[in-house]
Amino acid sequence: MHKIICFLLLCVVSVTYAQTDSTFCEKSTLVLNMLEKNHYQPKTIDDDFSTYVFTTLFERLDQKRMLYSEADMKALESLKTKLDDYLLTKECDFIQEFTTSYKNQLLLAQKSIELVEKSKLDFSGKDTVFYGSLKDDSQFSDTRKTLEKRWSKKIRIDIIGDYLSLSNPANFNKIKSQLKSKVIAENKCYILDKLQAVGGLESYLETMFLDVICSYFDPHSSYFDPTDNATFMNSIGTETSSIGVWFSKNSDGKIVVSGLQTGSTAWKEKEINAGDLVLSLEANKNTINTTCLSLSNLYDFISDEINQTIAIKVLTQKNINKTIILKKENLKIEANAVNSFILKGELNIGYISLPSFYTNLDYGFGSANDIAKELFKLNAVNIDGLILDLRGNGGGSMKQAIDLAGMFIDKGPLGIYRDQDNKKTIIKDFNRGTLFRKPLVILVDNGSASASEFIAAALRDHNRAIIVGSKTYGKATIQQILPLKNDLGFIKITLEKMYGFKGNSHQAKGIVPDIEFPNLYTGIEDGESGNANFIKNDTVLKNVYFKIPATANHDNLRTQSLARTENNKAIKTIKNINSNLLNYLNSQRKLALSVESLKKDRDNFNAIFEKTDAIEMKHETFEVVNLEDYKEILAYNKNKAKLNSYAIKSIETDHEIEETYRIISDYIKQLAQ
Repeated sequence: MHKIICFLLLCVVSVTYAQTDSTFCEKSTLVLNMLEKNHYQPKTIDDDFSTYVFTTLFERLDQKRMLYSEADMKALESLKTKLDDYLLTKECDFIQEFTTSYKNQLLLAQKSIELVEKSKLDFSGKDTVFYGSLKDDSQFSDTRKTLEKRWSKKIRIDIIGDYLSLSNPANFNKIKSQLKSKVIAENKCYILDKLQAVGGLESYLETMFLDVICSYFDPHSSYFDPTDNATFMNSIGTETSSIGVWFSKNSDGKIVVSGLQTGSTAWKEKEINAGDLVLSLEANKNTINTTCLSLSNLYDFISDEINQTIAIKVLTQKNINKTIILKKENLKIEANAVNSFILKGELNIGYISLPSFYTNLDYGFGSANDIAKELFKLNAVNIDGLILDLRGNGGGSMKQAIDLAGMFIDKGPLGIYRDQDNKKTIIKDFNRGTLFRKPLVILVDNGSASASEFIAAALRDHNRAIIVGSKTYGKATIQQILPLKNDLGFIKITLEKMYGFKGNSHQAKGIVPDIEFPNLYTGIEDGESGNANFIKNDTVLKNVYFKIPATANHDNLRTQSLARTENNKAIKTIKNINSNLLNYLNSQRKLALSVESLKKDRDNFNAIFEKTDAIEMKHETFEVVNLEDYKEILAYNKNKAKLNSYAIKSIETDHEIEETYRIISDYIKQLAQ
C-alpha cells in the first residue's frame, strides 16, 4: 500500500514542479538576507540548515505524529538536504510539494477518522497505549495501516478523557455513543480547520516555513506575515473594550488561553492562565461550546456589544474545572497597573509585584513610572525595606527595566549589550540620586526572564539587592521587529546579547538566587537551554571604568533561611510534589486502553497535586495593609476593592513572600548590628 502512496506522491511531485511561486521565493530571500545582515549570530545556509528546517517543519505540521507515516516521510526524504540549495538558487517549487503532501495527509486523516466513526470501538483493554517519558520524542507510525490504528486509539483515548473530565460522570456505556459523536466531530473539525486555513493551505505552509527558517538562528527570532503582524499589534492594543484574555488553538485544534492583557482584571486576579483549555463561554444566557468553534467566531461572540460580562468555563492544566467571570473594560486609562502594599509585622516592609515591563503604549504611563509613584508613597510612610516581586515576569521593555534599575542606584553601569560586530555598548544610569535607599530583596522564579533577569543581575552586581526564589529562565538576548521590503511581512530578530557590567551573562544559565527556594518544576522545565538553537552562554571583556563592588556574602542569611524552610510544611509539600511529578513524567507507561486503566493513570497524576492546599496556607507572620491614599479609592470603587481583596489574600497565603519577608527582616537586623 505504501508503495502506491509513494507512487502517487511522486506523480504529484512531477506536476507541482511545473510552477514557481516568485512571491514565496522573494520572501525567503528577504528573510535570509535580513537574518544574515542583522542577526546577532548569523549562520551558514548549508545542509545542516536544510536538515533542521525539514525536520522542524514536519514536527510542527505533525506534532502528535497523526498525519505522516514513516513511509510517507521517506517519499519526501530527497528534499531533506536540498532546501538550502533551492533557496540559494531561488527554486522554490518545493513549497508546493510540501503543500500538496500536507493536504494529502490531511485528507487521508479525514478518511481515517471516518473509518473510526463507522467502526465499533473496543474499550475492553485488549488494545494498549504507550506513553514515553518526558524526554522521549514521538515517533512516526511505520505504515499507513498502523497510522489508521493510531487514529482509532487516539479517538478512544479522547472519549475516555472527556468522560473522566465530566463533573458527575454517568455510566460510561450509557454515554459513550454521545461522547464518540462529540470527539469524532472535534477531530473532523481539527482536520477541516487545517484544510481551510485562512489565506489558503499554501500560504499557511509558507508562513510556517519562513518562521522555521528564523528559528534556525535562535528560538526567539520569528516571521510574521502582514496579517499575523496586524493581529499581534491589535492584541497589544488597548483602544477597545476587552476582557483582557487572548485565545489560540493548541496542537489538537482546541481553544486555549494564550495570554492576558497587561493591567486587565484577568491579569491581576490570575484566576485564568495561559494554557487553560476553554470549554465554553456564556453571556446574556447564551452559551457557546468551543467544540469546532473557530477563533473568529469566538472573538465575534466576545466582541458583541451586548455581551459585557462573559463567563468562561475552563479546564486548567491540573484538570480542574473552573468558571471565571470577566467584565469588559477599557484598559487605556491613566492609572497604575501596579499597587504597593505594606507587610506589617515586626518590621514594616513594602511589597510591589510587577508581572511585566510594560511601556506607556501598553498601559498607563509605563511600569517604571508606575513603580516610581509607589516608591514615593512607600518612602512617605517610612518602611524598613522593600520586596520587589518579579516572579513570572517574562520581560518586556528593556528601557523600562533600565529606568527602574536606575531608581535604586546612584548612577553607574547596569549592563553591556553586544551586537554581531562584537561592538559592546555599556548601558548606564546617568541620573544621580536614588528613589529608594533602604534594603531591597528581589523575588524571582523560573518564569522571570529577559528584562526582569537584567534588573536582578544589575542590582545584585551593585550589591544593591539580594535575589531570592528559584533559578530564572535564562534569556539574555534582545529582539526587535523589522519590516521586510514590499510589505511582505515582518521579522522579529535577535540583534544583541546582554551581559552584566562585570562581563558575565545569564543567557542559557539563568540567575541562581542568593537564597534559593525549592520549585515545583525543578528538573522538568529547562528554561532557555531547553530550546533548540539557543545561543550559548559566554562572557565579555569590557572596561567599564567603575569601581566594581565585591560580591556580597549572604551565608548567614542563607543558613537562617534553610533552618526555617527545612520544617516548613509548604516547602516539604513542594519537594514531595516535584519528586513525584518527576517520577511520573520520567516513567514509560504501557496502559490497557480501558476506562479503568486510564482512570487509574489519571488518578495517579491527580494524586500528585492532592496536597497543594498546604502550599497556600495562611500565615501570621505579617498583616497585609494598603497605603492610606489607596484606601480612599477602595471606598468608592467596588471593582478595585474586589481586586485588592484578592491580591491581599494571595499575598497572605504565599509562603515564598512570607520567607522573603523573614529574609529581609534578618538582613535589616544584620545591618543594624
